[in-house]
This record gives sequence, C-alpha cells and structure tokens, in this order.
Amino acid sequence: MVDLRIFPWILLAIIVIAIFFIYNIPPKVETSSPTLSDKSLDEKLSEFTKNIISGGPPPDGIPPIENPKFVSVKDADDFLNNNDIVFGIVYGNEIKAYPQKILVWHEIVNDEFNGEKISVTYCPLTGSVIGFKGELKDGNVTTFGTSGNLVNSNLVMYDRNSKTWWPQVLSQAIAGQRKGEELESVSLVWATWEKWKGRYPNSLVLSQETGFIRPYGNDPYGSYLSTGNYYDSGGPFFPVMRTNNTFSDKKVIIGVKVSNLTLAIGKDEVKLKNIANIDLGNEKLVAIYDKDLDDVRVFSRVVDNKTLDFKFENGRIFDSLTNSEWTALGNSVSGTLSGNQLTQIASMNVMWFAWYAFYPETQVYV
Repeated sequence: MVDLRIFPWILLAIIVIAIFFIYNIPPKVETSSPTLSDKSLDEKLSEFTKNIISGGPPPDGIPPIENPKFVSVKDADDFLNNNDIVFGIVYGNEIKAYPQKILVWHEIVNDEFNGEKISVTYCPLTGSVIGFKGELKDGNVTTFGTSGNLVNSNLVMYDRNSKTWWPQVLSQAIAGQRKGEELESVSLVWATWEKWKGRYPNSLVLSQETGFIRPYGNDPYGSYLSTGNYYDSGGPFFPVMRTNNTFSDKKVIIGVKVSNLTLAIGKDEVKLKNIANIDLGNEKLVAIYDKDLDDVRVFSRVVDNKTLDFKFENGRIFDSLTNSEWTALGNSVSGTLSGNQLTQIASMNVMWFAWYAFYPETQVYV
C-alpha cells in the first residue's frame, strides 16, 4: 500500500512555489555585518539556530532514500535524457551517479561504498550537492534524515543517532549534543548524463525504484535546462542572514572549506583559463577545469613537500617546476612526477547566495 499521507506535503510545496512565481514576491532578506571573527564559535552557531525556519514538511516528510537500488548505464538510458543533470562520485573502486530528477524529491541518499556509509545530499533551494561520511569524530556511525527545517534557505539534516541538526552547506552541527562537530565531506561531480556516461560507461546509476511514488522528471522548481525559473532567476526563496552581490544570487560556484578558511571559486572563470593556482592562507591550491565533465575540481598543489604551479598549454596541463604532464583528475601521466596523484580537496557546487550567507568572510576567486 502507498502511504497517501505523503501527498499533502508535495501538494503544499508545489502550491507555495507556484504562488511565488505567479506573484514574483521578493524574499525578505536580513542583512548583517559580514565580520564574524570577533564572535565565539558558540555565538556563531547560535546565530544560525536563531535563524532556523520551517520549510513546511515534518521530519523526513521529504523522505531520504535508505536502501538505494542501482542500474546499469544501459538501463538508465531508459529514463535519463542526455542533458539531464547527474551528481557523480568515484570513491575507491566504486563509481555511481545520482540523477538530479530523483534527488530533488528526496534530498538525501544514505548509501554505502565498500561497506563505508556515505550520505549523498542535494538541496534544490541552494543548488548544493556534497557527500558526507557516516562515521563521526568519535567513531560512531550514523545516517541522516531531513529535519523539515531550513537555515539560509538550506536543508537542515539531522543524524539518526543523536538527532543533532546539521545544515548541509555549513557541514557543522549547530544544535544538539554534537554541536560544533564537523562532518567529513566527499566531493561529487555535477555533470550532464551524456558527459558522465561518456567518461564512466560502467557507472552504476540510482534507480527510480526508490520505494516511493514521485513524479520523477517533473521538477517543482523548474529546470536547469530552461530559463525564467527558480534555478536561474530571482533571489532565494526563503530569508537568508546576509547577502552580497559579487556574483548573482543563483550562480553556482565551487565552495571550498579548508584549514578554517573558505573560498568561493567562479566556475566560469576557471573554465576560461582551465587552470587556477590559488593561495588560501597557507594552503596552496589548484582548481582544474574538466572539459569532459564540464566541472571543476580542487586539489592541493603540494607534492613531496614542493609547491607546484600549473599551466595549460596546447590543451594539456603541466607543472612549471618539472614540466610533468597532469590530467584533470589530478594524476601525472608523464615526466619526473609521473605516477603521482594530487590530493583532492573536498568542495561543493552551491549557489552563491547560500555560500555567502553561511560564510560571509569567504575569499573569492573571480
């Protein structure tokens, strides 16, 4: 039997979104000082807690997928078009893709990779996608649910063990017994189905057999392939704590958090140059554009205690120190450093307004 109690929440979400677009009501936005460095960690987290609002559904009213089923690329072609968005992950020897048209209705997939629990998360309101390891700092292992709440228009998750609240973009607990703890992140690639299957023809793909009845393929927020909808126009749907116009609100940037510093990288800006050598405090980073997937990865550019600078010449990537050749995946394929692998830095695709609302002291690469 289908649990018909789920449908009022779906209907409510669709009605609210429809009203928003019909009347084009601008969101009420709170602005505050971007300087948070003089506040303690507890004060900063409490500020987020004070700005939590209900998104409408109750806890797990947007139901995570708990026992995901996967199909082959060939079978996925039956329900995916070439231009559909998928979120891909390569972890160990496993390769998986999660269609956006499915995740928009669930937001969390509690999955496993070689026995290790990883939750793949996507918040359509903030265009943010990232994975989180289920093993917490003290060794306890958990999965995540949707709390039904939002802060800065972003999904607030809760862990099933302690019921602690974790905003997805912040990746840090703001309320509950684990307040202040940070989750370990795993990067996902944002790509079209055509590009992903071209790179990874043996990938597994999240099946539409989720255990729930949802109109997969009908996105209540619009479509990334069209214009004039939530994903490409207007401001945030719900209030946010602070705003900034360095980028347009809905521009999807690459967000990086490392050594207590944050960085927003313009994807289009990296795409123009293919390579961006970036200093973030003492961290030496490189952002590399992967043309085959049309996405950007971030790596440390320190190899064997030596800092490398990278350049793009004649369609190929080289480091200036040894002139070894590298790929967009961060591995060296020729030269004296052949066989080396750059250390990838966890990053997320996320709308600019959400990244800034959480990280007003972020540095920006434009």
